Amino acid sequence: MPVFLDFEASSLASGSYPIEVAWGSSEDSIESHLISPAGITTWTDWNIVAEQLHGLTREQLLSEGQPPIWVARCMNEQLADQIVYTDNPDYDGFWLEQLFKRSAGLKPAFRLAHVDDLLLSLISSGTADRAHVARVLRTMKQMARQSVAGQHRAAVDVQYLLKLYSLVVD
Repeated sequence: MPVFLDFEASSLASGSYPIEVAWGSSEDSIESHLISPAGITTWTDWNIVAEQLHGLTREQLLSEGQPPIWVARCMNEQLADQIVYTDNPDYDGFWLEQLFKRSAGLKPAFRLAHVDDLLLSLISSGTADRAHVARVLRTMKQMARQSVAGQHRAAVDVQYLLKLYSLVVD
């Protein structure tokens, strides 16, 4: 079973940083951690619109979040040598780098890939019209998003990716 990952961040700006990460290969296995910005002098960016979207405050991260090095080590232990799928490898890759390289001084022991690559490989038989496959995938994404309710949080987004995957394989 593939592993899916999602980050929430302080904003979408270039100075943003990860505030929450979740990953899992089934709804029973989703692991989620808040990430504390304490002690990271470059992690000052904060956007109130993003806060309203994910519902997390900077104060909550400081009191309940784990240190970045702890989160990075945990991810490397659990995700080592795996391909981990995300619906936005550009943003998630940026925040992964912020977490690992910029704050923890580590390298990820896993690789990020786009969930669309996985899903297209599952539903494309090699003879199917790529445009048709893309339309089917868009429809499945809408169905999966509608079936997962909740605030915009990392674990909820991983649930969405798991649901999307199950729609494709079933």
